[in-house]
Amino acid sequence: MSPQRPKKRRPFVREENPHAVYRKMTTQHTDVLQNIEFILVNAYRVNEAVDDQIVAAVLKAAIAGQHPEGKLTGILFDRLEAMRQQRSDVSDDIWTNGLKVVLKSVGTHSQAHSGDTDYLDFVAPFVP
Repeated sequence: MSPQRPKKRRPFVREENPHAVYRKMTTQHTDVLQNIEFILVNAYRVNEAVDDQIVAAVLKAAIAGQHPEGKLTGILFDRLEAMRQQRSDVSDDIWTNGLKVVLKSVGTHSQAHSGDTDYLDFVAPFVP
């Protein structure tokens, strides 16, 4: 019998608990969530082509920091970036967590298929 080799350990990557992030964002940083949702809902009110699938794609691109393909998604991405520049008082971690919480909300309220607006219809009454 050959001796067993010790198993290699994966490096430990510390990540915040998603529930703790959600709780922190919804209690301490509602203004950031409102800023993000304001951009998305206003685009939806102005342009019927904006749907949950586009919103999800824009949020994923913003989290990754990569400009998305497509005219409409690019415009929404640029508007989110402009809002990010206005909110220079907010750390990058807080902003990214806000994007993640809104993306999670999209997934909770919608299948995010083309044409779906369940999330946008849900959040629109809360956005002035």
